Amino acid sequence: MPGYMLMELANMKPHKPMGIVPAENVIGILDFLRELEEEPFPFSRLSKWQVLGLEEVLFAAHPQEEIAVEIHTRLNKAASDLERRLLEVQVVFTGEIVRGADTTVRYRGSTLPVHLIFNHPPRREDSHGNSFYPMEFHLSSP
Repeated sequence: MPGYMLMELANMKPHKPMGIVPAENVIGILDFLRELEEEPFPFSRLSKWQVLGLEEVLFAAHPQEEIAVEIHTRLNKAASDLERRLLEVQVVFTGEIVRGADTTVRYRGSTLPVHLIFNHPPRREDSHGNSFYPMEFHLSSP
């Protein structure tokens, strides 16, 4: 299914034998954001990507939240191109995703504002009980 899938590394193979299969292409969040601005659009149709390091960027900027808003803006700007290419993007967190009034990630003792980027994606589980949070490329305002 095209779109973002937020997930914890602990719910993925090989960390969990019956875990979610990681996408074959791996890219860091800053490289991903930079690539989204390239012309022509650099990502192949139907490709699957694993984006790493978002919590590291949010942690470095903590407690300022402007970086999260900027990431939201850049992702939203590229939404039509991502959707048109039918990409699947796994946003992988090493910390724990916490779904509450605001969706956050617990990382290195901090609570990071993922809701400012992805708003409040619903929690889903696959047939093996692995949780993930799907989100369309067109992100609503937090």
